[in-house]
Amino acid sequence: MIPSFPDFKELSLDDIPELNAALALKKRSVCELALANLFIWKDIDNPKITKINDNICILTDFKIESPFFFEPLGDNLLSDTLEKCFTMAGKISRVSADFLQKLDETKYFHKCLRSQGDYIYLTKDLAELLGKKYDGKRNHIKKFTRLFPGYSYVRLTKEMSDEAMALFEKWQMVRMESQPLTKVSYEAQKMAIKRVFEYFDILGLFGGAIFANDRMKAFTIGSPVSDEMVSIHFSYTDPAANGASQTVLWEGCNKTYDKYKYVNLEQDLGILGLRKAKLSYHPLKLEDKFEITKKIL
Repeated sequence: MIPSFPDFKELSLDDIPELNAALALKKRSVCELALANLFIWKDIDNPKITKINDNICILTDFKIESPFFFEPLGDNLLSDTLEKCFTMAGKISRVSADFLQKLDETKYFHKCLRSQGDYIYLTKDLAELLGKKYDGKRNHIKKFTRLFPGYSYVRLTKEMSDEAMALFEKWQMVRMESQPLTKVSYEAQKMAIKRVFEYFDILGLFGGAIFANDRMKAFTIGSPVSDEMVSIHFSYTDPAANGASQTVLWEGCNKTYDKYKYVNLEQDLGILGLRKAKLSYHPLKLEDKFEITKKIL
């Protein structure tokens, strides 16, 4: 059971029923409000949970950022709820534009967090890749198909965890040569992928993998944000398999994520290469997120 403020508990799988009930009542579009994201990053986010005015409030304590709350799950006595949050942390962050509209502008400052904005696409666009603007993507897929004419795209299962981890390590070793990851970033991603396979069924995670010559060449993992939107949390590929990243996303949008109207490819974290890659798929929109601080009156 989630305790009442000022008591907190560490986020655990026991909290899933209450979280699911609260999330079902909330309009959701940002990846932080995908249930899976609350759990797979818990080793770096260190989330603690409480109830304030019967709203679920999650406090994070990043290793690389000062503590903050996510937006409350629930709107009961919202002003008082936020006031209590501010007694524990200096900001409420990764806030959606929809939540921002509910706030009293005279009480709070807000700023847009460009590096945290989610890239939103129509699933149909990424599945069809129609038009000149997607010429480059189709060419990469053709290259991959020529390299691996007998490749197969299959449903990802938790039994593939060892192959997925090996592929991540291979990707990471090549990545370090051009864009070194900090130890914290590398360890966070590695642990998050482990959590994915540990919590695969209970969090409703699903995805796909490409195999060629009996080797995994790419995998992708996602989970629902809402009935209309899927968030793709991870996509890793064999760096030597030219076109694998384009192919696994294309296959995924045709065969795995196709029941959802929208695909959320999450944020770019201010990494220029990642930003360029996400923009190259021509997003429908960038879902802005904000940080809220309290005005001193």
